[in-house]
Amino acid sequence: MSRRSKGPRLYLRAGRIHPRTGQPVPDIYYIRDGKTEVSTGCGPERLAGAEQQLADYIAAKWSPQAADPEGERSGDPASIYVAEVLALYLIEKAPGAPDPSAVKARFKALNAFWGDGKTLADVKRSVCQEYVAWRIIQPIASSKTPTTARRVTAQGARRELEDLSAAIGHWAGEHPLSRRPKVWLPEKPESNRDALTRSQAALLLLGAMGWNRTTDGKWKRRGGSARANRAHLRRFILIGLYTGTRPGVIPKLLWAESPTSAWVDLDDAVIYRRGRDEREHKTKKRTLVRIPDRLLAHLRRWREIDRKEMARREKEDLATCNAVLHHGGSIITSKLRRGYAACVKDAGLPEGVTPHWHRHTAATWLMERDAKPWDAAGFLGMTMKTLEDNYGHHRPGHQSSALKAMGRKA
Repeated sequence: MSRRSKGPRLYLRAGRIHPRTGQPVPDIYYIRDGKTEVSTGCGPERLAGAEQQLADYIAAKWSPQAADPEGERSGDPASIYVAEVLALYLIEKAPGAPDPSAVKARFKALNAFWGDGKTLADVKRSVCQEYVAWRIIQPIASSKTPTTARRVTAQGARRELEDLSAAIGHWAGEHPLSRRPKVWLPEKPESNRDALTRSQAALLLLGAMGWNRTTDGKWKRRGGSARANRAHLRRFILIGLYTGTRPGVIPKLLWAESPTSAWVDLDDAVIYRRGRDEREHKTKKRTLVRIPDRLLAHLRRWREIDRKEMARREKEDLATCNAVLHHGGSIITSKLRRGYAACVKDAGLPEGVTPHWHRHTAATWLMERDAKPWDAAGFLGMTMKTLEDNYGHHRPGHQSSALKAMGRKA
């Protein structure tokens, strides 16, 4: 009985002496697909380049131009490799996602497990459970020291499996399946929707201003550069708390109107959470938001600071000065997790406080002040149902009619 092909994959061919020329041939990654072997020209130090060539090979293999003569793929899940399903989604759907780089990172993890010869017939509960067990012992991708790094959580693995399910659905839309596999997902925990109190928010800002709360409760100022090094974090925190804007959008804010990026209009006191030409996403809406007066004063002050800096630089690196958030003369291109975590630690707040707490905090404060649900939902860029389901209990009048009814005499 012949062995089933494992599908396209990389393997490292060890270096050798060429039999005809006598010259040494270095270690090279090859793409192996059944009896076909294709050199990538990449050695061990260029693994990323070899992986990209493998992705291109899979995409070309299963492109419409490479379809069989009848123009139809078999609908049998056992004949379709998960790797090709992932490749199709990456090419056609991932570029339009709210965060394409995050999708690409999750698919890299998926492909490392599912791309090793597994077909859609292998997508079942037991194998999905194996995937979760495999992922939770791995360090997070951003770690520089894998041995001491945080491990991937079960919820992180769940998010990746949700992408796998979406990729299967996208494939089935083009190539109907005789049986669509069901992706098993770990149980999703109830979200506690944690929010900061106003006193906690003040402590967080003190941490962003370079103050450190010691174990005895006293405040101590860090070195002279601490305040300057955290200027971008102060902006990040205040914009998040006052508007509830998602953490991934704030670093993209510009001072001038943009077709491709979020921007601030100080004349009309509005933050546009997406560029003029950017399309809206169904799940993560980026509606415009009116700027509260207190935040508007901060934004105008920051704009003046950046204008002076732009004048000092003259024509040097004007793009940096057009960004609302910038640090060390550079635009913010990475997530602010480390700097933010340092502010949380200096403020003496729990380790679990993350930038997404700002959104929960803004929603909670709006409900506590009895804002109209329609206005609050539009302000935050979320649906009325999400607002009421998760934050409605913070309203002053929550269950008031029930309390009155229980207090009445029969």
